[in-house]
Amino acid sequence: MRTWLALPMIALVTAVGGCSSPEPSPVSTVVSTSPVPTVAANSKEALESAAHKLDVLASQGKAAEAYEFYSQRCKNIIGDLDSYKIFLESWLEGRNPQYSGVTVKVNGSSGQVVSVDNDPKAPASTMNPRTWTFIDGRWQFDNC
Repeated sequence: MRTWLALPMIALVTAVGGCSSPEPSPVSTVVSTSPVPTVAANSKEALESAAHKLDVLASQGKAAEAYEFYSQRCKNIIGDLDSYKIFLESWLEGRNPQYSGVTVKVNGSSGQVVSVDNDPKAPASTMNPRTWTFIDGRWQFDNC
């Protein structure tokens, strides 16, 4: 009787062992020969990106990261990072900024940015254009 039970078990083990997954097929890599478009550092697109990043970082209360977008002229007016943190906390009090995009106009090394904030408690001044300046190879918030 033990022989009778052993045969089905061998068949089961063989069947399970025979169901192993096939060898993985080699991965093919597709290489594009078309050039990757680059965005000039002083372009409208680069300013849109920088402005939106600052909006998002500030709305999340990430003072240290947001402060890096400010020009040295603004940093001199605002003060150190601790002063900026206090300003940012006050600016965020009772608000829930909901930035959905920016409108940008560039004229040489200067740009005007209007951020779209869907927060119903956003002050009217949020729709005022803010000045950004292209300094040292990057767009910097310069509306101080």
